[in-house]
Amino acid sequence: MEKTKLKSELEPANIDVMILTEIDEQQIIDITRNLVFAEKSELEEDDLLYEIINITKCDLATAKSIFEKFKELGLGVCYHYIIGYSIRKFAEMRGYVSNEELKQLDGKKLETMKKADQREAQFLEKYGSDKAEWSNDVWEEYEYGD
Repeated sequence: MEKTKLKSELEPANIDVMILTEIDEQQIIDITRNLVFAEKSELEEDDLLYEIINITKCDLATAKSIFEKFKELGLGVCYHYIIGYSIRKFAEMRGYVSNEELKQLDGKKLETMKKADQREAQFLEKYGSDKAEWSNDVWEEYEYGD
């Protein structure tokens, strides 16, 4: 009876190892690139698990195995206690994105920020600099308008 108990306790660990070895690096590359280009570059573990499930449509156990593969490939050294895991830093470290792609991404982000600043300046000019005095309609237009 003791042998049966020992065997059943060991089987789940072997299954986890098996799943981890079945995950190839191309899956990690695809997920990483997807996250970087979606600008989801700083994630805590649960958020990363959510994104893995969302992208791959896998179950939680598989998502955890994929996360372990990320860590095996060095994601742990890209962790910061405030921002979580830096997927972008991981992608740069592993060479999953090129410098040119990162420059293009940064350019898009900068352009988006400039447009947001211009839009805010227009609202401040039109409705006043004290946002506390803006009506609900103005706030709705500011938040959800085009």
